[in-house]
Amino acid sequence: MRAIFRLGWCCLFAVCTLISGPVQATEYPASVRLVLAKVGPLLSAKEHAKAAVILEEALGKEENHHAELWFALGNCRLLKGESSSAVNAYGRAVALEPNHTHAWLNLAKAHYERKQYKEAGRCFAKGYEIEGNAETLFFSGAAYLMAGANHEAISAFERLFTAHAKSVEPEWREHYLHALLGANQIKRALPLIRELAAQSHGDKKKQWQEILLHQYVRLGMYNEAQIYARTLVEQQPGEAKWWKALAHIQLSANRMEDALAALTIFSYLTPLSYEESLLLADLYFQAGIPAKAVPLYARQMKNVDGQVLYRLALAYHQLDQGDQALEALSRYSTVGKDSRLLMLKGEICYNLKRYPEAAASYRQAAILGGSHQGQAWLMAGYAAMQAQDPVASEQALNRAARFDREKHAATLALDRLKQTMMR
Repeated sequence: MRAIFRLGWCCLFAVCTLISGPVQATEYPASVRLVLAKVGPLLSAKEHAKAAVILEEALGKEENHHAELWFALGNCRLLKGESSSAVNAYGRAVALEPNHTHAWLNLAKAHYERKQYKEAGRCFAKGYEIEGNAETLFFSGAAYLMAGANHEAISAFERLFTAHAKSVEPEWREHYLHALLGANQIKRALPLIRELAAQSHGDKKKQWQEILLHQYVRLGMYNEAQIYARTLVEQQPGEAKWWKALAHIQLSANRMEDALAALTIFSYLTPLSYEESLLLADLYFQAGIPAKAVPLYARQMKNVDGQVLYRLALAYHQLDQGDQALEALSRYSTVGKDSRLLMLKGEICYNLKRYPEAAASYRQAAILGGSHQGQAWLMAGYAAMQAQDPVASEQALNRAARFDREKHAATLALDRLKQTMMR
């Protein structure tokens, strides 16, 4: 029974349906015609299992090894959900009749159901060679695309556009574009992305506009990306996503102040996520505006994070609000396990002339070890000296003197300490 699966596409593929009907089979041998006459009514009644039994019995006889019987058996098996055995049946059909278009197309369908997308693409290509239908060649390219065989997909699509220019559907070009991007042929894809971004409408238009911005950045074309993003925010100033895109483009181009301006406007248009709030706080901090950074950092401290805590305390410190910085640090037990936080706490205490606390923080940081260790012992020595604790100061400075980078400063401090003690 001749039948052909018509494929619809959702992204790449959707559900395939079978269109079947009576077949004029006068060109077949009498024995084949007899079998087809028996199974015809069964297939029409969707009694595929019964039809398959008759076909299998017939194909057990050598004289009945005919492509059309194998094709019909493949249809029965596929409609029963037996895609693996359907592949075998269709394969026997095309081996006996290489120009059996419907067998090639249904074989492609069977491979597709088994997620053998590259084989599906090859079979669709075989079907196209016979019938020359543009849609079949598109299916071949799209199947290759699903398989991740981007170069094969590109070849199929380019052949399609050359041979069937007047039949090309807009979504076919989108599949071609995905193949180009998958093959990392971004520069070849750019003109097509620009075309789709200009000609599409609604959400599809925004999708291609975002893709175009992303590809500009990916190629390091920051000037083009910035110009395009500015065009988008001018056209749709109330669309938050374009301000966010502009901010990230400016960041990629290392234009921190411009990124801060764009992200600030973005924050007026939509609530910020955790990551976006931290980014805005960091940009304020880097721009030398710690007063704007502090509330953003403080808002994120529900989830204790050493990095955020460090920036919050440092921002307070830069605002000469040392007590607030220490209060923030005191609320989290992680401080005593983080040498960077301990060094900052020591610096803040020293600045507030709370020398015993500063010495204790520096000493604790030094004990934890790390690249800061020599500096921590040196500062612990200075702080103990200011706290009028010469014994602790001498011990810390002697330890600092063991490090090449701090040796000179520690030696001078020890000399000064000895002179003070002698006096």
